[in-house]
Amino acid sequence: MDGNLLAEAAGLAQGPRPGDAAPLVERLLSEAPDDPDALTVAALVAQRTGRGDEAVRLFAAARDADVGNPSRHQNHAVALKGLGRFDEALAAFETALDLRPRHAATVANMGSCLLAAGRNEEALARLDPAGVDDPAHADFCNNRGIALARAGRFGEAVEYYRSAISARPAMAEARINMADALARSGDSAGAMRVLEEVLAAGPNMRAANQLGLLKEKAGDFAGAAEALRGGFDPNAPNHALGINLARNLIRADRPRDALAVCERMLATSPSVTTPLAMATVALGRMGEHGAQGQLMGVEHFVTVHDIDAVSGFATMADFNAALVAELQGHPSLTEEPEGLVTRQGRQSDDLATAQTPALATLGHLARERLAAEVDRMRGLGGNHPFLRALPENWSLTLWGTILRPGGEVGAHIHAPNWLSGVYYPDFTGNPDNEREGAFGIGVLPDELGGDAEPLQVFTPRTGRMILFPSYLWHATLPFGGEEERISFAFDLVPAGVGRAHSLS
Repeated sequence: MDGNLLAEAAGLAQGPRPGDAAPLVERLLSEAPDDPDALTVAALVAQRTGRGDEAVRLFAAARDADVGNPSRHQNHAVALKGLGRFDEALAAFETALDLRPRHAATVANMGSCLLAAGRNEEALARLDPAGVDDPAHADFCNNRGIALARAGRFGEAVEYYRSAISARPAMAEARINMADALARSGDSAGAMRVLEEVLAAGPNMRAANQLGLLKEKAGDFAGAAEALRGGFDPNAPNHALGINLARNLIRADRPRDALAVCERMLATSPSVTTPLAMATVALGRMGEHGAQGQLMGVEHFVTVHDIDAVSGFATMADFNAALVAELQGHPSLTEEPEGLVTRQGRQSDDLATAQTPALATLGHLARERLAAEVDRMRGLGGNHPFLRALPENWSLTLWGTILRPGGEVGAHIHAPNWLSGVYYPDFTGNPDNEREGAFGIGVLPDELGGDAEPLQVFTPRTGRMILFPSYLWHATLPFGGEEERISFAFDLVPAGVGRAHSLS
């Protein structure tokens, strides 16, 4: 086999345009189809051009052609990890470690795999300095720092990040991880200094995002926007960073600039509707209430459905009573879940696949009504950005909430999901105040003007379902009395874009 050709192909495979190596790889494999080096280069090309399954196959072939080489097993393991096949990846890493005991890079990769699988305690145990030949290895120290930080041991994590940086001074990832650990330990000023050092060395989207969020937390909205702007690529904007930038521009009283950011994100990623939520706020701040109303599209996209019968239950009263009982007895109910907006109440985990009779029936009903709405909206025509994002493939996520008197579900959105709903299995209103416990659209969180009145209020009733675009800000209005309020929320989750409800 031509060694020069192999070297050229390997260089291209690891360069900015890995696909350019494909013709050379074909020549190499035509000459030596079982050569492990040629197979490895072919696997790299597949891996770096988004063909993960093909990369796994080719790395496995390279391994089989050179079974005593631990690097072949490690390459195969890394490719498996990239596809989320963590148990198979760990087995492949174990084989590599058997062939090369105590190898720090292999142990570092095993720790990373365990972290990716959410097995933090196992990762921390595996990333034991006593078990490797080079405990100062940069990747080993960085991954141990991550495991320590996830365990809440931020001071120790910082020291391991420092060791990683000492071993590899240009390792921006370790510096950003250290900034995160410093911030979580209460040293925001130290964290910001580290992030500014990273950004002084060159653009870094993750560092810009973290610095912006730290400045926002400190109340410096203009500074946060400036930091975030440095990481915002208008030609290929990162979604999360762009939303953070738009929010801080609004908080810095620059709604027109925020609207421009939202429009840019919608232009480059029309299937993601979260920017619409920020755009509605920006238009309101600009006083453009007509344009704001058109963008919200309440009269076109919000529908009310009073359910009068379901299959499998003799009466709606039987169905609703069973729903309440099944939710009240569900083991996933959690008091004020961290990171969510339920106050003085409990919320369940995802119930979309629940098999108990009433919950399964509600899941079927939600899917049926969502599908009908998709069909209706497909026929509306027009060029509204919400309709441009209409998904072809989707799934359901569903959860229940039980609020005590005085409780609320604060202002929030469900984007990047596309269409959302709420169902009330039991609701007793206050005849003296129909707004108590009502569903309000247009209610904003405190940081965006939480004292704003809802633009439209929908009155719940037993058996009522309300469907609405996931990008609309909404909340459950406060209520008094002595009874709990129970409701179920659900979303249409676009494939590849949305996310299912989760308490974790």
